[in-house]
Amino acid sequence: MQIFRLPLLERYVFRRALMLLLLVLGALVATMWMTQVLRELDVVTAKGQAIWMFVFMTLLALPALIQVIAPIAYLIAATVTLNNLNADSELPVMAAAGASSRVVARPIIVLGAVILVAVTLLYHVVAPASLGALREIVAHVRADLLATLVKDGGFRTVDNGLTLHIRAKAPDGSFKNIFVSDDRIPSDSTQYIAKTGVLVESGGNAYLIMKDGELVRDNRMKGETSVVEFDTYGFDLSQFKAGEVNATRKPRELTTRELLNPAPDNPYREEFPTRWKAELHDRITAPLYTIAFAFIALLFCGRARTNRQDRGYATALAVVSGFTLRGLGFGVLAAATNDATLIPLLYAVPIGGIVVSALALKRGYRWRTPVGIARFLDTLARLGHKLMKLSPLALFQRKSTGHA
Repeated sequence: MQIFRLPLLERYVFRRALMLLLLVLGALVATMWMTQVLRELDVVTAKGQAIWMFVFMTLLALPALIQVIAPIAYLIAATVTLNNLNADSELPVMAAAGASSRVVARPIIVLGAVILVAVTLLYHVVAPASLGALREIVAHVRADLLATLVKDGGFRTVDNGLTLHIRAKAPDGSFKNIFVSDDRIPSDSTQYIAKTGVLVESGGNAYLIMKDGELVRDNRMKGETSVVEFDTYGFDLSQFKAGEVNATRKPRELTTRELLNPAPDNPYREEFPTRWKAELHDRITAPLYTIAFAFIALLFCGRARTNRQDRGYATALAVVSGFTLRGLGFGVLAAATNDATLIPLLYAVPIGGIVVSALALKRGYRWRTPVGIARFLDTLARLGHKLMKLSPLALFQRKSTGHA
């Protein structure tokens, strides 16, 4: 592979950028996982599923997060790596030793190409397949309300006005200390209290057979309460049993092959044809931002700079330019899902970023802090220096020095 044919200095730059990329990508994915994927926790806990189901669901959602975050993580890693090489005087030493600019540019571009291939695979195959599997699991979990009823411990609301509590579940599958509150009819309130019970399924129907209990019915219209003891009572649970799950997958949950050859019974193809097209073209154009980010990082931070040549400004400008370009791409995608005439802009934004940054890099543009910004920063620095002199610690040090 071309990666392993890189000369020593280029392998060094590639290794530093790769290590930082993995660190940034891991941090960003963990943050997005905590803020976005945990929304599925209520689906799992409310329906009585095990914790391993939640873990599996979060893993299925990771590829969709990585495909968006990986290019951004690459931009940050490439920019910070080049800035650190300048800060450690490694880029100036390489330039002074006669090393070509390719020593820095080629490993950054090679790493970008690796990310491009990985992101392309995620967009076209891995992420859609994972999201499709996740959608089917969520649909089954939400549909299987009967699984909620057979769990012991806690009060579970399985329908509007219907609450069930099972204190314990015996090893043989039977239940102990059952309480059912049925307030679905506004005029009547019924409670079932039984010592034991068992779940019976027969002929496609499900019944909670309660034994040795009482039925308490409160007629709110008449203000009367009646109590009936029973030896055996069957409560019909068939209406809560999971039926056939129709997990129709959206365009982003279909692989590219399935998008090109859609199933005839998929309603999204006919109902949202523009969204269908926009999804397909986004998968082609989204990985191109990685190459644009490579040229942006090299444009602003790829040349040797001293500490007096505005390295901080160049680094900030590289990150802001990359984020602005990607944000513009997201905005175009949102608009193109409703207007098919805007789909060509999905190509224009990343390709335009690549062309502009590559031409600027080739012509050797150097970016310096504008005079106005430089003066503003100098003013802030002088103000900060004066405030430090007025701090209690500075006053204490001056008094200590005077006594000495």
